[in-house]
Formats: sequence, C-alpha cells, structure tokens
Amino acid sequence: MIVNPNAGKKQGRSLASEAAEALKKEGIEIEFLVSEKKGDTRVLAENLSIEGVDAVLAVGGDGTLFEVINGLLSKRDSLPIPIGQIPVGTGNSFIKDLGIESVDDALQHIKAGKTKDIDLGEFTCSEGRYFFANLLGSGFVSNVAYRAKRYKILGAFAYILGVLEEIIFLKSSAVEIELDGKLIKRDALFTEICNSKYTGGDMMMAPDAEINDGLLDIILLNKVSRRKVLSLFPAIFKGKHVEDEVIECFKGKKISVKSDRPLMLTPDGETFGTTPIDVQIHPGKIRMYC
Repeated sequence: MIVNPNAGKKQGRSLASEAAEALKKEGIEIEFLVSEKKGDTRVLAENLSIEGVDAVLAVGGDGTLFEVINGLLSKRDSLPIPIGQIPVGTGNSFIKDLGIESVDDALQHIKAGKTKDIDLGEFTCSEGRYFFANLLGSGFVSNVAYRAKRYKILGAFAYILGVLEEIIFLKSSAVEIELDGKLIKRDALFTEICNSKYTGGDMMMAPDAEINDGLLDIILLNKVSRRKVLSLFPAIFKGKHVEDEVIECFKGKKISVKSDRPLMLTPDGETFGTTPIDVQIHPGKIRMYC
C-alpha cells in the first residue's frame, strides 16, 4: 500500500489501516509505504522493488493514483502486477469507471482478484513526459482544478465551487488541435482529453469514453457566454452537455494541442504544466482491480 496520509480530509493513514486489517483477515500480507510530503507517493512507487509483490494499492484519490502509476512506470516499460486503488481522495473520478464507488467496493474487488486491462494516455509538455489514467484538461477545466484546491476540505463539492468561481473570469483561447493528422482550429473555453468518463467527482465529462477501447475522447467547449456555461453546468452530471451544439466531441489516438497563450494543465486532477502538448494512447498499458 502506497498511502497519501492527507487524502480523505487527512484520514488517509487511518483509512489505509482499516483497509489493511480487512485484507489481512483474507490472508493478504500488507506492507505500508506512507508519503511524507507532496510528490512522495511517486518517489515511493519509483523506488519500489516489485519482486515478490502480488499487487500495488494506491490509497488516495486521482492524484495519488497518477503519481503511483507514473512512479511505477518511470523505470520499466510494463508492469507485470495489477494496481488497485483505495478511493479516499477529493473526487475519486477515475475509479468509477471500474465500477467502484467506495472503500468497501474496492476491498471486495481486490479480495475477488478480478482485473481488467486499462488504457493509459501519455502526454509531453514543458514539464516532461507523463501517463494519465483519467483525463488531461486545459483552459476552463484546468483553471477550475486550480481553484478547487483551495476548497479541498469540502471534497467533490470543491469542484462545484471552482466552476462557479471560474465563470466570473471566463476567457476563451484560440487553439489548434491536430487529431490523427486532421487539423481543428477553434476559439475554445476548454479542451478535455479523456480516457474515462468522470471528472471532479460526479461530473460525466465524456459519457462515451471507455477505459479499454484504445481511444481518447476529446471534449471541446467553444466560446459561449457566462449564462450559457451556467445553463450547461447541471447537464454535465448526467453527460447531457455533449448534446448541445456548442460542445464538440472527437475520438482519436494521437493528439497535439497548441494555443495562443500557455494554458495550465490538469492531468488526473493534478495541477502543473502548460500547453503546447503532445498526447497519445497506450492500449492495455496496466491492469487494475475492477
């Protein structure tokens, strides 16, 4: 178990202990690795020897899973063992695509041992090269993630506050998207590259996305008024926003995004890097408990 103690409103360590006790009752031996500062979960995963290990469990949210995956794959091309997640983070968006809604769900699936091959996205930006399991956002959606960090104690509701706050400062950008060789030019509020359906907890950003179809879903919101964004907001919780004419949806394997000004990025809920970016899909890159 690689544990983010600050996850779950700083209950990560205690929740990890409870999960470990439940697994030990099933005869599963657990070794704890607890991060001490931001970025430590990646370092712990990067330095982990997986010899004699049957699985790695990330205890935290989407950001913790992001760091664990990138740490595990930093020195190896593939991972011969499955990854599990004990979802105790702010949004826990990605894990919903695996049919897991709670810590108890996760434990039951880990005990059962059922896994699924999962695609990973890979992107390069000025900060380096990274994998993502959930999504990679820029523009409005990324700005929301930055704002939501201030309200993290409120859980998934932090993202709702972030949306409402960002609407006040609404600003579009000229973007050029090259998708599998096709050039798309737009004046857009956001470009979201999704591997899975959800973002910000229960917001169904990409309702048609599948985590094992070998494709990335691109959701693009063209320039609209604040009033229009507000009217679209409730629809995102059921994925109905994509039915509006101001939203465009694409699927592809290789994507690059350039913008008229650097746009902040949010890979899997983390906040770093800016456009331009190059993105590609890696089908079945890892196995996860589901």
